[in-house]
Amino acid sequence: MNEQDFLDDLTDLMDTEDNITMETRLSDVEEWDSLSHVAFMALAATKASGKIAPTDVKGAQTVRDLYQLFYGVK
Repeated sequence: MNEQDFLDDLTDLMDTEDNITMETRLSDVEEWDSLSHVAFMALAATKASGKIAPTDVKGAQTVRDLYQLFYGVK
């Protein structure tokens, strides 16, 4: 999954019409809420390169942070 695929999946997951980029701050996306957090964890459980801790997702500030968690990039 490349960055654009990730952005598309995340946009669908959050059911937002906002233009999401890798630099988008999650706090600026109204739809990034507890339900989106759980949906992201479910997506990660099926597609991510490794296990992601809920505390790591909660600590993410930007979409890029989520992407890096998803692919195990530090």
